[in-house]
Amino acid sequence: MKALIYIFFLATTLLAWDGYSYEKGTHIEIETYDHKGVGEGSIEYYDYSDGEYKTGYLDMYPGGNGVITDDESGESFEVEMEP
Repeated sequence: MKALIYIFFLATTLLAWDGYSYEKGTHIEIETYDHKGVGEGSIEYYDYSDGEYKTGYLDMYPGGNGVITDDESGESFEVEMEP
C-alpha cells in the first residue's frame, strides 16, 4: 500500500503545466497550482528567462489564458497555457 501511495505522489509531482508569456518572451512551467476550484490561486513556477523557481498568484481566464503576479517583484504578466 505504501508503494502505491508513493507512486501516486511521484506521478503527481512530475506533472507540470507549460505555457508562454509573450510579454516576457519566455516559457513558463507551472509546478504547483492550488486553484481551489475557482480558477485562481497560488502557484510555484519556473521562469525560463531567469532560470529560477518562483512563487506567485495565477488568475486564469476561460480558454487557458491568465495573469501571473510574482510574489517577490509584484510584477504581473499575461501567460498563455497549453491545454
